[in-house]
Amino acid sequence: MNPIRQILVPVDFSEPSRAALDYAATLARAFGATLDVLHVWETPSFAPRGSDVVSVGAGELSLDDLIRRNAGEALDAFVEEARKRGIGVRAARAERGLAAHAIVDAAKIGNYDLIVIGTHGRTGLPRVLLGSVAENVVRHAHCPVLSVRTADLPSN
Repeated sequence: MNPIRQILVPVDFSEPSRAALDYAATLARAFGATLDVLHVWETPSFAPRGSDVVSVGAGELSLDDLIRRNAGEALDAFVEEARKRGIGVRAARAERGLAAHAIVDAAKIGNYDLIVIGTHGRTGLPRVLLGSVAENVVRHAHCPVLSVRTADLPSN
C-alpha cells in the first residue's frame, strides 16, 4: 500500500515555495501521488472589511475582491510556470484566511498524506515579528510535514 497518495503544497510565491514544489513533485512522481497547491491570503488588518478601493483599470472593488483577484492571478501564473517545468499539479486554489490555520484545515479536510511547505528560515527578531507559518503547520497538522529552505538546496 502506498503511504503517500495526496500531497499538499502551500505557496506564497517565494523561492522557498518553489523549492517546496520541486521537492513535492519529486515525491509525487516517486510515489505516484497527486499534487495540489494552496495559496492563502489575508486582508490586511488595517483595512476595514468591505471597504471600497479604486483600482486603475478595474473600477471600484472591495479590498477583499482586489486581493482575491490578484492572488488568483499570481497562483495561476505560479502553477503555469510549474507545469511548463513538467510538474504535474492536479489542482490549485487560493483562499482567504490565516495561513497556518487554513493550511492545517485544508490538509485535514482533503485527507492529505503529506504537506510540503517552504520556509524562509528566519530567526531572532524577524521570526518573532513575522511568525513562522511552517512552524505552526508542523505543530498542528494531522499528517507529516516536510519543510524546505532554499538554503538547504544544493547550488548549481
